[in-house]
Amino acid sequence: MDVELRSGGEITAISLGSYERGDRQLNLFKLLQIARVYELPASEILTEKIERIEPGRITIDLGKILQSALPESIKIAQVLREIAHLRGDWNGELMSIRATDLTNFSVFSGLSTQQIQRCVSEFTVPRSK
Repeated sequence: MDVELRSGGEITAISLGSYERGDRQLNLFKLLQIARVYELPASEILTEKIERIEPGRITIDLGKILQSALPESIKIAQVLREIAHLRGDWNGELMSIRATDLTNFSVFSGLSTQQIQRCVSEFTVPRSK
């Protein structure tokens, strides 16, 4: 979803990323705008992160992928960038995806299951509990 388009330019992707990382203070007006754009109750946005993480989700660090010497890392990064482009809401550093989506990486990247698993184990950011 293109947050800038959906918000009529009131919320930029850069500012949204800053709110998500905690680099910028979120006021009530912006909170309500974001909730409307994503068609969520504001309470969902305010819920502690740990309470809304879906089981089976993983977070991949693109910075680690881009610095990797593994040949398959380039393909994984390309697939992640395409997903980010389709979502229109990614900050460019970390990306959360469903673990079950990893099976689709084989189709989109041409990599074997073993290559994908090796990358995921190396580039996944542990989630706090």
